[in-house]
Amino acid sequence: MRYHLLLTLPIMLVACSGNEETTIATTTTSADTTAKAVALRPWPGFYEDTLACSDCEGLYTQLWVRSDSSFVRRDRYLGKDTTASGTIGSWKIDDGKLALMVGGTQLASFDQVEEGLQQKDVPGGPLDAAHPNTLEKLADEIQDEIPRMKVTGTFTYMADAMSFTPCGANRSWPCAGGEEWTDEGEAQGSLNTRELERHYLRSVKQGGDPWTIEAECSLAMGPAMEGDGADEYIFIHRVLKSGASCP
Repeated sequence: MRYHLLLTLPIMLVACSGNEETTIATTTTSADTTAKAVALRPWPGFYEDTLACSDCEGLYTQLWVRSDSSFVRRDRYLGKDTTASGTIGSWKIDDGKLALMVGGTQLASFDQVEEGLQQKDVPGGPLDAAHPNTLEKLADEIQDEIPRMKVTGTFTYMADAMSFTPCGANRSWPCAGGEEWTDEGEAQGSLNTRELERHYLRSVKQGGDPWTIEAECSLAMGPAMEGDGADEYIFIHRVLKSGASCP
């Protein structure tokens, strides 16, 4: 009987040892299925590409997203427009998407994708599944000149200072005639500051009154209104419509 027990003991030890090894192997090879968060890149920057258009060849769009929570968007309907239309407003992040706001109204919504930004409709899906509707990010935030575009806003001239507030924007810009700044090397067809002043005074009852217009304008840096340095200006090249109204 003693001999039989001694023979049985090694067999039991081997069996226990085998079970332990199986348990360890199962534990160490289990997969980690925890989802990894994707880090978003900084939103400010310059974006550009052609978006889908239902009644034109495409909507050529340039978008400047700025770190001060403002944006400038320049759109041109290919095959229809010769002059781009401009929109200036503010942006915010809403449910992980970039929302462009004009006043209290949302103009557009974008997801951040590898190429840059992909435009979404209100429920959050692509505007047109047949088109990517993506704006490529070409640069981080830049302060270069923004070319001519049609912008509606309110012009004011008071105490020898001109300013322009685009419709829906939450701030005003110092302003001057476009001839003071030769955008794209072309001064032809631009008002100078003196002509812009006369146009304003003919159109309002008295100096200091607001004058809402549709103007062809560009944005660029100019001398600071106070002290040294520089400020961004809205340069008005042409008044397209006097007595316009903000939507």
